[in-house]
Amino acid sequence: MSKHFKIFISALLVFIFMFGIGTAAFAQDESDQPTESTLSVISANVAGLPIPSFLDDEGKVVPQTQKILGQLLNESGVDIVCVQEDFQYHTILSNQMTNYPYKNFTYGGVPVGDGVNIFSKYPIYNVEHIAWEEFNGILEDANDGLTPKGFVKCTVDYNGILIDLYNIHADANGADDDISAKRAQYEQLGKYIDENSGDRPVLITGDTNVYLHSQIKTGLYNEIICRGFKDAWTEFYNDGTYYPNGVTYQQDQELRAKFGPHEWGVWDSVERLIYRGNSSVEFEVTGFRYDNYNEKAGQPVTDHCIMVCELKVTSTDYVRPDINLDVDIRRALKNRLAYGAKMVVRCLGLIFGDLLIKIFS
Repeated sequence: MSKHFKIFISALLVFIFMFGIGTAAFAQDESDQPTESTLSVISANVAGLPIPSFLDDEGKVVPQTQKILGQLLNESGVDIVCVQEDFQYHTILSNQMTNYPYKNFTYGGVPVGDGVNIFSKYPIYNVEHIAWEEFNGILEDANDGLTPKGFVKCTVDYNGILIDLYNIHADANGADDDISAKRAQYEQLGKYIDENSGDRPVLITGDTNVYLHSQIKTGLYNEIICRGFKDAWTEFYNDGTYYPNGVTYQQDQELRAKFGPHEWGVWDSVERLIYRGNSSVEFEVTGFRYDNYNEKAGQPVTDHCIMVCELKVTSTDYVRPDINLDVDIRRALKNRLAYGAKMVVRCLGLIFGDLLIKIFS
């Protein structure tokens, strides 16, 4: 082998070696680059209470409205649909949701179930239904205690990223006892997230029954936002400006001049999305609106507008946590019957106790 040929071979090997190192380094640099994608969420109070049309203020025929809502939600194109007040007619609603292969098993209608359910285009795991420990109202004040209202929690596998999703339905109305109940509920929710979600990314959505700008005593700000969460409407429309002490009269007038005289289903309304990323997953609100499905349906189908939120999800050096992922399984019939009987007895006991209080007070 000639001297020149040896030099050529040596140079070629050095080049191949250096090229391999450079390619590996480039690949490593590429893998460290942030990845971006879009996730969309709907929160919808579907008003699925078993109320006859002649007793409904708008004359809604609820089995019919649930079919219409299911069709509209199914055609929305949104990734995850979270519903509240999905009670007696869940099967009708769910049968329309053919674009959503992943869903939890409902806990039933009034007075057995909580009415909060999830439909998703991404796999969901570790589904848990948690009832509020405190509430207000049995035969009045929106009758919140007649069902085990609370929240459903699951872990969503979003393109390999595990996100904990909470769909909640808080106490209604604004009397002092209702506000006290909401404060206890948000305290319960905050503690549950601390204990069960760790540092995973978290989305909270649902019917919060709170205007964040004006109902500061409900605890939504102090118990949730102060835990490092952000509110989608506030970030997208109000420049991330929160009101830890509520709004002054002047601030209230400025908000109404900017967004409209009434909050209900228009701005900073009760259907909302609250989010928290972590060191490797970041959420950014890229779209937020309240849709009037009554207008879409051409008739009253729900009590208030439906929230639609779009998020940009950016992940950097994401390491998937090593946790068990259990698929939601329908409970055995005997377990469902036992649970149903327990909830009926609970409801009757609350009604009887409330009647006694009213009789002797």
